[in-house]
Amino acid sequence: MASIGMVYLRPVQVVYFRMTGPYATSSEKAWGEMFDWLDQHGLRQQTGRGYGLQRDNPRQVGHDACRYDACVEVPDGIDVSAREKVLTQKLPGGAYVRQRHVGSYDEVGHVIVGLRDGWMPSNNLVVDARRPLVTIYLSNPDITDKLQLKADVCLPVTAMERTARMAV
Repeated sequence: MASIGMVYLRPVQVVYFRMTGPYATSSEKAWGEMFDWLDQHGLRQQTGRGYGLQRDNPRQVGHDACRYDACVEVPDGIDVSAREKVLTQKLPGGAYVRQRHVGSYDEVGHVIVGLRDGWMPSNNLVVDARRPLVTIYLSNPDITDKLQLKADVCLPVTAMERTARMAV
């Protein structure tokens, strides 16, 4: 198992595309829109990390209502007219539990489940539902072997309430 630790993510200004539906399909569609937009404006080589934001818990809202944001940091000197099709937002900062994933990006969901249902409860932490789950994509899938892709899977955390801890 990759090492797990606590990090503080700083707020970051990003441009993004949002899609709704099951995360497996909405993430693919959102990244497709983002890559098309970046290519249209000649910005793809200027961006570094990608951020995938999972905004909803499918257990609470249902898979079809889940919102996924494909984000990249706003490149310096971006032309305002180039922003017409995308939205902007500030990625929420704060305390997150982070696990580095190496392998296919298709496996990120398994990492999330392992952290949320295993590691976090055993460390008296729960997901902070006010902030999205963040996957920081560190590798370019166009030039990196599928098994060597790297991503930091980050779940927003808050301490388990005292009464809940006492019941455990």
